[in-house]
Amino acid sequence: MRRHLWISSLFCLFIYGHCPAQNLVINGSFERQAPKEAGVWQVAPKPCQFSGVSDIVNTSAAGWKTFKVQTPDLLVWDSINGCPTFPKPHKGNRMMGLIMYHPFQDGQFAFDYHELIQGTLAKPLEKGTTYRLSFWVYTNDSLGSQHLNKVYGRTTGIRPTFCGNFGFYFSDTKITTAENFMTSQLDFAVKPQVNLAQIVETQGKWRKISLAFKADRGGYKYFLFGNFFSDAITDINMDDEARMQLDEKNQALEFWKKTKRIGYYLFDDFSIVADENARIEQDLLVEKKYSMQDALLFDFGKAELHPEAEPALEKLAQVLQKNLSLHFEIGGHTDNIGDEASNQLLSEQRAQIVYNALLAKNISANQISYKGYGKTRPVSSNDTETDRQKNRRVECRLMD
Repeated sequence: MRRHLWISSLFCLFIYGHCPAQNLVINGSFERQAPKEAGVWQVAPKPCQFSGVSDIVNTSAAGWKTFKVQTPDLLVWDSINGCPTFPKPHKGNRMMGLIMYHPFQDGQFAFDYHELIQGTLAKPLEKGTTYRLSFWVYTNDSLGSQHLNKVYGRTTGIRPTFCGNFGFYFSDTKITTAENFMTSQLDFAVKPQVNLAQIVETQGKWRKISLAFKADRGGYKYFLFGNFFSDAITDINMDDEARMQLDEKNQALEFWKKTKRIGYYLFDDFSIVADENARIEQDLLVEKKYSMQDALLFDFGKAELHPEAEPALEKLAQVLQKNLSLHFEIGGHTDNIGDEASNQLLSEQRAQIVYNALLAKNISANQISYKGYGKTRPVSSNDTETDRQKNRRVECRLMD
């Protein structure tokens, strides 16, 4: 089943506004020229043209590298005359164009052709810290055709395609630019730690995509971005039957007679920032529940909110405000100390108080509800005080 990404999904959000945290991506908008290296021929991109040469990326965009056998486009906007066939970058005068989907059945290689770029971080990621990964993306019905016409000349049978699988692979080493990465993927597949599988359509507008990533270890200094997966398992805007029929047809044709599908996207303003709210989003949108157990909300056996609970409630409200199309339940839970009726009442009172606190922060009653579960849904045994503390909690749960 095809899944489309619009305003939000289980893995990402379109988020508008300025984020004050430090962006760790060096030259995330591609504006800075790479410093000249001794003995290296520096190739400058020309305005309003697909660059189509890896050396342009490798020598003209500070902090970025790509593989020499690939041809990402460092696109430059003419700030005086504009460009007739390209959109204006989201910010500044530069943006990056990448092929995210081009199956081998349609092309001239024995592997799917994707383009990837590696970005550099100002400092390594810290283990256990949750980061927000974001970028702006643009596509429309004509960009892919323009790109292939530039490569092959004006041909027939080009089908612009929208796809999923936008991935980040973090590492502590630079790529080897001489590597044929897509060939390597056939035998030694690299799997991104963060991947957006849903189809991305932007309807000819710039859209911001944001994902959460909790660093599984420290030391990550670089990230590789692109489609790491086979096009056979990449979601696209074609149903399975039509897709299979075109695959079979193309494999029997000469290259110039094939219908060529291409998912071509423009990217700008990559950002990676440490963000506590990203952990809440990750729990809510992926794990489908966020426990406020770590926040000191209530005294034992009571239903009055602590003043210290305010920061935790504010963070939760901010996340809910970014997911207006989704419905959440505030659930109250207790341990097994006390009689069943008292625990049920206490859990309901606590859930309602958190619910009311969120309403006071402009969360709509249409977006949230509340319910008490008493002692019926423990997440740990009740044998020790530590275990009982885990069961005394208020949870925000994503409703199906």
